[in-house]
Amino acid sequence: MISDKKPVQDFVSLLKVHKISHVIITPGSRNAPFSLSLIHDQEIQSHSVVDERSAAFVALGMSQQLKEPVVLICTSGTAALNFSPAIAEAYYQRVPLIVVTADRPMEWIDQGEGQSIRQRNVFGNYIKASFEIAEEASEGDLVWYNTRIMDEAMRLCAEGVQGPVHINFPLRESLYKTIPDVNTEVKTVNRARTHLTLTNEELNQLSSIISASEKVMVLAGQMPPDTEFQSVLADFAQRSNVAVFTEAHSNLSHPHFITTIDRMIMGFDENQKSELIPDVLITTGHNIISRKIKEHLRNGRTEHWHVDISGEGLDTLKHLTKIIPLSPVAFFREIFQKGFEQKPSGYHHRMMELNEKARVKSNQFLETAAWSDLKAFDILMKNIPTESHVQMGNSSVVRYILLSDTRNDLSYFGNRGVAGIDGCSSTAVGASFISGKMTTLISGDIGFFYDSNAFWNEFVRPNLKIVVINNGGGGIFRIIEGPKSHVDAMEKFFETTHTRSAAGLAAMYNLDFRQSQDENTLTEGLEWLYQTKGCAVLEVLTPRLDNDPVLKAFFQHIKN
Repeated sequence: MISDKKPVQDFVSLLKVHKISHVIITPGSRNAPFSLSLIHDQEIQSHSVVDERSAAFVALGMSQQLKEPVVLICTSGTAALNFSPAIAEAYYQRVPLIVVTADRPMEWIDQGEGQSIRQRNVFGNYIKASFEIAEEASEGDLVWYNTRIMDEAMRLCAEGVQGPVHINFPLRESLYKTIPDVNTEVKTVNRARTHLTLTNEELNQLSSIISASEKVMVLAGQMPPDTEFQSVLADFAQRSNVAVFTEAHSNLSHPHFITTIDRMIMGFDENQKSELIPDVLITTGHNIISRKIKEHLRNGRTEHWHVDISGEGLDTLKHLTKIIPLSPVAFFREIFQKGFEQKPSGYHHRMMELNEKARVKSNQFLETAAWSDLKAFDILMKNIPTESHVQMGNSSVVRYILLSDTRNDLSYFGNRGVAGIDGCSSTAVGASFISGKMTTLISGDIGFFYDSNAFWNEFVRPNLKIVVINNGGGGIFRIIEGPKSHVDAMEKFFETTHTRSAAGLAAMYNLDFRQSQDENTLTEGLEWLYQTKGCAVLEVLTPRLDNDPVLKAFFQHIKN
């Protein structure tokens, strides 16, 4: 059976043409035509998630792993607004979502009708495109219009620079009438595939600049795993005048890459800062986490090229001079194949030398470090099973992870588009459901409690293992400069101290639970976690007031 509403029938048909297989529907009445049309469909998997905010992040995690659009459908009113955090994250992370909001007829908007708000273009600041369906169209040009814009939305979502799109569906009552399934023919438009390349003149010019530069830095931000790009970049990195800096969420790890940026440069003196600053900086990916490298590069003088298929210019470091609208793998392959004479340089060797010194000193400190967040993360990151996925929480969690050597046998993911804490657990739930890989969610306590509805759905699987670092509050506010100088506001309004445990939340969702509070119980707890048959939570208690001094001592040890 399918809804008697023609726009809904055509929407379902278009999903099949575009080979979109997963739809998340949040419960409601105004979106009933979609629920009734999809729940028995043999080609599309429909799922129900109660909490709209969580549902949207679950969809984001699914799409992140599928690398194709996932559909989100909600009822009218404030339900749509609860999609907003995940849509913003998807937009800045370039994850394709098709967001469908059921709506009241236009004449009832702003007229005191329940669950009626201004939904047209409601996500306008962080959406690739927004469309509104001509309601109740059943024949003629309005049917052509509706199918055209729905097809365009699905195409835009998945092609080029991917991202979320929004379709608003005003629907009149009755909402529950169905008819036997119909094979609706829908018109679609296909986009021809094209290939971008540098002109010979541009290629010669860029190659000449690289050849003449004594110091060339490549700095990679967030991107999905790409073995082809890693291979091409590894070849480029072996030149004596090139140093490649990556972070875990770039999923680029190689013996010739520096993957622990903060650990290396936090103790730099003025001479070493000067040595670091390149003549040419080439950035790829998005969202560089390290504040220190951004600070050093902003204060230096360098030529900056940003390589991105979208052609968008991210001037994060305030020195952007050239935008290169190519995929990173295409750009570095062209540059490498062009070949060029290297200017005699010790830049690569010197940066690798400084990185190795920091690594040795880090290991020395960690051998005898007191129990703390730092010690816990050192143990944790060494014991995650090989060939598995890591879903990184935000704030202090991701920063501690970046102090450990990036493992090339792991894939790293995190909500670093906007970098909020609000949906990290839900994203991990959706991602682990699709990937089927052993997935470790590493969450802070505040983020874990905040996204408490993440496990109220059908997606939780045994391959998801959860580590909650419970340091009694927002530990990030004891790390960054500023909050601690305001004693009257620190604990209540910045750090939000608490004495809660994750035990109750785990029990609520029937998740196996265990607690660790020192090195020995953490090692034992991790062994338990990965041997447990179901989804399980390991809560790691660390001393709230000791974490900051230990971290400061760590950086001081590296500096000395």
